[in-house]
Amino acid sequence: QNLDPEYESVLNTALQWILNSGEDVGIKCIGSDPNEMDVVNVTDVKYLESTSPKMSFRCRFRRAFINVTHRLSILLLGVAMVWGVLHYMKYRWAKEEEETRQMYDMVVKIIDVLRSHSEACSENKDLQPYMPILHVRDSLIPSQERRKMKKVWNRAVDFLAANESRIHTETQRIGDAEFLVWKWMQPSVPCDKILVIPSKVWQGQAFHLDRRNSPPNSLTPCLKIRNMFDPIVEIGDHWHLAIQEAILEKCSDNDGIVHIAVDKNSREGCVYVKCLSPEYAGKAFKALHGSWFDGKLVTVKYLRLDRYHHRFPQALTCNTPLKPSNKHMNSMSHLRLRTGTTNSQGSS
Repeated sequence: QNLDPEYESVLNTALQWILNSGEDVGIKCIGSDPNEMDVVNVTDVKYLESTSPKMSFRCRFRRAFINVTHRLSILLLGVAMVWGVLHYMKYRWAKEEEETRQMYDMVVKIIDVLRSHSEACSENKDLQPYMPILHVRDSLIPSQERRKMKKVWNRAVDFLAANESRIHTETQRIGDAEFLVWKWMQPSVPCDKILVIPSKVWQGQAFHLDRRNSPPNSLTPCLKIRNMFDPIVEIGDHWHLAIQEAILEKCSDNDGIVHIAVDKNSREGCVYVKCLSPEYAGKAFKALHGSWFDGKLVTVKYLRLDRYHHRFPQALTCNTPLKPSNKHMNSMSHLRLRTGTTNSQGSS
């Protein structure tokens, strides 16, 4: 009827036949009031309704399969999107954590280079008391890795500029070009203070811990601590005891440290610590990770318990908490004498 008004008479004839047949022909005429049972006049018919739709099993199965597949596809798409976002965020967090770790390692290397150069300058007066920043970069990063490590290097430079007062940045003319240079500015200790101030003290926190550089919780009670010492410059047979004492003093509020092992031959200055439980290990991690100790940036990571026991079998039976040997807190109390800060700056 919408296509051609000439069909109106055909439609009315068909509707009248349906109304007059009195039989179930599969089509029911409905008026404006759905509750009205019988419609008599053709003019009162508003729409038609199928009384017994007949569909084959194949058709019903196909319709049901399409509906289920459509809804399942939407559900799977949503799950895939959520999984993709979580996987990407996990990847980004892991990448940022790795870049942060590399940045702290680079900071430690830069400080070692500048301090070594400063010591060499005190022995050889012909050396310049500064080093071009680009030359330091070239000495620490191989040429094939400089593009890859560019972001890490820039973060390390910015970190030193914002947090390291012993490194002074200035411009020097070398040859026919001007270079940004670093100069090591650490003041020397007066002779009358050499015996009073210990050589190894905690020097405050380098950065605040957050979700990027501090795991939310520990799954193991064991820790591996780096940059606590330099085996080449240590003197005497019992210097490792001072390292153990410094760790116990830094973690003086932690009653869960039961074993400490200093790897005297480690070039990375590694110390291994076992605690009573993962909770105590988490407290030790927060107290030590990111702290300055004897001019070195201390970093901590968790170590599996089986690997720890494989390396230190004697730690299997250790369950008595260790305490500092005295209450003087030498590695902490002398921090106030050196830096003029409160003791809270040297703690987490």
